[in-house]
Formats: sequence, C-alpha cells, structure tokens
Amino acid sequence: MKRLLAVSIASLFLSSNVYAGCLNQDAAFHIPKTNTPIKVDADLSDEAWIEAHRIEMTNVTWPDENVAAPVRTEAFIVEDGETLYIAFKAYDPEPEKIRAFLTDRDKNWNDDRVGIKIDTYNDSALAYQFFINPLGTQTDAIENELTKQESASWDVIWDSAGKITDFGYVVEVAIPLRNLNFNDNLDIQSWGMEFLRFYPRDKELRISNTNINHDNACWICQMVTVTGFEGAKQGNNFTAVPTFVSGVSESRDLDDTRDWSDESNSDVGLDVKWGITPDITLNATFNPDFSQVEADSGQLNVNSTFALFTPEKRSFFSSNQDYIATPINLIYTRNINDPDYGTKITGKLGDHSFGAFVANDSSTSFLMPGNLGSSLYELEEESTNGALRYRYAINKEMAIGTTMTIRDADSYHNYLYSVDGKYKPTENDTFDVQFMSSDTEVSEPLLATIQDEFKDEIENENGDIEFGGEQYLRTDSLNNTGSSYRLSYRHENRDWFFRANHNNISENFRADLAFYNNTDQVKNVLGGGRIWRGNSDDWYTRIEVEGDWDRTTDQDGQQLEQESELYLNISGPKQSFIRHGIVYRDRVAGRINETTLNLKNNVIELEEQEFRSWMEFKPTSNLWLGNFFKVGENIDFANQKMADSFALEPRFNWNVNQHLQARLTYRYNELTRGGEEVYTAKLTDFRLTYQFSIRSFLRLSMVHYDINRNLANYNEDIRDDYDKTFKSLATQLLYSYKLNPQ
Repeated sequence: MKRLLAVSIASLFLSSNVYAGCLNQDAAFHIPKTNTPIKVDADLSDEAWIEAHRIEMTNVTWPDENVAAPVRTEAFIVEDGETLYIAFKAYDPEPEKIRAFLTDRDKNWNDDRVGIKIDTYNDSALAYQFFINPLGTQTDAIENELTKQESASWDVIWDSAGKITDFGYVVEVAIPLRNLNFNDNLDIQSWGMEFLRFYPRDKELRISNTNINHDNACWICQMVTVTGFEGAKQGNNFTAVPTFVSGVSESRDLDDTRDWSDESNSDVGLDVKWGITPDITLNATFNPDFSQVEADSGQLNVNSTFALFTPEKRSFFSSNQDYIATPINLIYTRNINDPDYGTKITGKLGDHSFGAFVANDSSTSFLMPGNLGSSLYELEEESTNGALRYRYAINKEMAIGTTMTIRDADSYHNYLYSVDGKYKPTENDTFDVQFMSSDTEVSEPLLATIQDEFKDEIENENGDIEFGGEQYLRTDSLNNTGSSYRLSYRHENRDWFFRANHNNISENFRADLAFYNNTDQVKNVLGGGRIWRGNSDDWYTRIEVEGDWDRTTDQDGQQLEQESELYLNISGPKQSFIRHGIVYRDRVAGRINETTLNLKNNVIELEEQEFRSWMEFKPTSNLWLGNFFKVGENIDFANQKMADSFALEPRFNWNVNQHLQARLTYRYNELTRGGEEVYTAKLTDFRLTYQFSIRSFLRLSMVHYDINRNLANYNEDIRDDYDKTFKSLATQLLYSYKLNPQ
C-alpha cells in the first residue's frame, strides 16, 4: 500500500512537472538564460532546449472563444543575452494534411504556421509578429493598435528552420534582440508575449497559449507578461547593403508604328541602417532604383472620376512606417517617384515615439482634388519631400500626436500640420480626433500652366466660349490655406459594434503628400452590426449583419451623395466566406454648368442601386477560389446618364506543388443602356511563380487590357475624347535572389 502511494505521488509529481508551463497559461513567467549554443536546423537535440521554459498552446481563440484546441502544440523559449530562441512542436493526427508551400517572404498566410507576438514595451501600442510555416518560410510584421492594421513591410534578419515529421512538424527560430526596440536601461525586461499556431483545415483555427476576451477589441492588451533578458543591450548596429538592379524592356504602340523600342536600365545603390542608440534607428538610401521592380496589379479605370490608389511596395518607404502612421493617413509615398536619396529616423523613448523622413524627387506629381472628381498633375521640377511625426502616450487609455509634411519645389510648395488624439475610456470604446491645416503656394507662371492643363472650353447659351472644369476652377486652392478635421467614435464588443464619423474638409485644404482625393466636403457616417458565433457543431463559424448610412455635402450644405448599405457576411466550411449586400445611393453625376463650382440648382442627381456579392473558399489545401459579382443601375459618368451595370471578377490561387504557384485575376466590367453597349472592359492579370527556395524565385507576369466602347451611345460632344478600342499586353519575366531578408 505504501509502495502504491509512493508511486502515485511520484506520478503526480512527474505529471505536474511536465505540464507546469500549461496549468495556468495566463500566468507570467521568466525566460531562462543559457550559455549553450543552439543551431537553428529544426532539430531540437541541442542541450539548451532542456533549460528552456515550456508552454502549451491549448486555446482556440478564433473563430471560437477560448475552447480546447483539437491538436497539441508545444513551445519552448530560452535566451542567451543576445538572441531569443523559440522552438515549436506542432502535433497533427494527419500529417499528410499539413499545408506548407515554398513562398517568398511574407507570403505564407494560407499555410499551417506557428509564431510569436512580442510587445517589448508592454504598453499595448505595437507588437512585433514572427510567423513560420512547416518548411521554414518567414513572415514578420508589426501590429499597430492605433491604426488597427498589420504591416508586413517590416523586414528584419532572423533565422528559422522547419521540418515536417511523422507526428506533425517542428520549427526552430532565432530572433536577434538587436532587431527589437526596447528600453535597455532596465535590469530586467518585462514584455508582453503570445504564442500562436494557425491550423487551417475545414476552418482555420487560431490557437494560443492565453485566453482572448472577444469583448475587448484590443488583443495586444491581453498578452501574457514575460520577464527575462537580464542586462540585455541592443547595441549600435550598422548595416550597409549594396544593391544592383538591371532590366531590359521593349514596347511598341500599334497606333503609330509596329517597330519595337527598347530600353536598358542598370543601377547601383546603397542602403544603410544604423542603430544610433538602442532606441533610435537611422535608415538611408543613396541612388536607389525606385522604379517598380515588379509590375503592379492591374486596375480598370473606365468609369471613375477619381484617381486610383496604388499601394506602396518599396522597402525604404514602407519600413517602420508605423512610427509615422496617423488615424488619417497623411503620407502616400507613391507620390515620390524617382529620388536620388532618402533618409529616415525612427525611435521610441519611454512613452514618446517619433519618426521622420526626407527624400528628393526628380519630378513632382500631386493630385488636384475636388468633390466630384480628381486628377493628377505632373510638375517637371525637382522637389524635397519630408514628414515628421511625434506621439506621446499619456497612458494606455490616452495619447496625443502631431504630424507635419512638406513638399517643396522651386515654383510650388505644400505644407501640412496635424494634431491628433486618441482616448479609450473603456476596453470597448474609442474616440479619435484629428485636426489638420495646409498652406499651399505656386508661382504665377506655374499657376497659368496648370490652368491651361485643366481648363475646358465651354460654349454658353449666348454662343460665347467660357472656361470651366472642376480642377480648373479649383486652382485658387493652389495659393491658399485650408483646414480639415475628423471626429470618430467606435464601440466594439463580442456581439455587436457601432461607429460614427464626421469628416470636414474645407474648400482650400490640400494634403499633397497624402492620397487626398477630396476637398470642399462634409461627410457623416453612422454604421454598426451584429455578430453571431458558431461552435464546433454548427455549419457556420461566424454570421455578421452590418450596414451604414452616410451623407456627404459641400461646405454650403448642398448634397453630393446619400448612401445606405446592408451586408450579410457568413464564414463557414472549407474556409469559406460569403458577403452579400445591397446599396442604394443618391449621387451627383456632374454639374449642369461646368463654369461654376456652385451646386445649388446646378447638378445632375441620379439614383444608383446595386447588388454585390463576394464569395471565396478553399476546396483543397492547395487551391483558393474567389469571385466578386455586381449587378445594378449605376451612373455612366462620361455621359452623365444612368446605365445597367454588370461586373464579374473571378480569381484563383493554385499551388501546383511545393515550388510552383499560379495566380489569375480576371475583371469584366460592362455598361449598357437600352440594351445597347456603352462599354465593355476586360482585364486579365496572370502570375506564374517558381520558388526555388525561400530566397529565390522566377516569376512570369502578364497583364492584358481589352476595352471596347460603342461611341454611338456616347454624347456627341464627347465622342472624340474616347477611343473605340484599346488593347494592351504587358509581360514581365523577373528573377529575384535575396541574400537575406534585407
């Protein structure tokens, strides 16, 4: 009997030892320190792992809320004063169903993956993210609680390795501490951490080591506090990265000639990164080839009065962009086309964070905004472009910030000043405010040139010629000051959400370093929704009904648009997502008299109605299918009349095997009136990628446009402004090799 009791106590002790790290996963813990070297090779036989702290990820936190995970996942963590080491053992009852493909950096979002989130200041403002798939491919990002966005443009050098095993897979990670900003004046660090596994099968599960309360919209705030890194220092790191880019392009315009013209381009540049202090980093680039190395995704611009937005892909501008982020994005660096140099400094000192950059541009382009449309103007002058951002976190509930942007050329400048604040009185409620002021000036010769560019000759009722057009009439804003402000409130809890916004933009406000399409506008928005969450026995994982109402006027109170939207969103089996919605919109199609900006008794107002649908799912582990569909009655802006509209956008991503991926997007857009075609526009964007390894790939891109117009269905006075047909085919073959993530 005594022997049996002793064995039972010993068994209980061993069991307690084995699961000591997972009995209370929400409890803080201390990271052990090791002097034993670790080789990152997905082999956990290194002796240092015996010293590591062990964590179990037992909690499904999405789409469920804190239910038991169906698979077992272990994490091990240890540090050596310079590097943080994490290892994962991800068990799977069916290892053959593990989803893992070789991809370029930051492209493994659809795979099985494990990772860690780290808040080095433990202030719930930013969190570093490191995710790895079973083959070792990397994704790193920064989660910004202020903007509620995740930026995958943040790339640092760290090591990872992955291996699929008979029980699941193993991942090993080494993150140098020099990559992270933290206060190294502290003897002991206290960081927020969350260990994660994403398990995509019929639905994708987010498995964590901690509880996540869905009633609290701030998930960074709920991470476990971890201590360790005694005496850790970041060090003043200096990195110099020489770059070489070479390309050859050929093109021809069939309207003029069938001869090909070719152009070669080779350039050498230098990128520099210097840790001035542990908390302040300087980035610089010299003679960069900032042309788009990879072709942008195709966009159709056939029935829009506003300029199109193109995302930033260039690493210098996108790195550490969270330090200059504001509730309203005031910095759109795609406006900076061809710089010779650029420099950026970012840092955080306690509750104070800041960021600034400056770059020249061999030419200067800016938007001419309006309330019914916008246009791009290109000025052939070199300019200096810069931004400065400072933010003070008073506490976790309140923060204030200020931003300034500059665009300055010989005959033009635009300066912008902004103050913003955030207040979070409860975990469910957030108030954001932002006030902006602009100062713009152009020389008289430039003003005359811009006016000539945009003026339209319009014959009045007396047969006399007058000049008009919204962008021409708004050139007065090029020598003026203006203001804008935004008030925002949102409530988010587990089952429902509500938002209210008020945006006010004066007639002369300009934000030329931002993507600011609008001016002379007041917009009010009210919206909200209700969420129902399924459990493991339900056919759905999440059902959401949401909608909003908004009304937009000019500064005189004349209505530009009134819109109501209602959507039904359903997430279900095969990682499916369905979004159906209806839209009703009263909208101004244009001015009757284009020689005045006045809208009173001077607008063509029409009523639009649409049915929209987006559907996506993954029928197999290597295939993703999606489709956007729209049918309704929309404004034909060219003719300022109603037309029947139809749009279709099927897409697919197919991982043929671990190395080869095909991606196709097809856009079909059609307007008809009285059964007769107004236009038919088609876009085909095809990308075929062979990934040799984590660091190298070969990609073929083909983008084809085909636009046909029935000019007989266009107003007679504008037929000469359009081509009956437009066809374009662009192909690109791109090889990329990365020595490291930088």
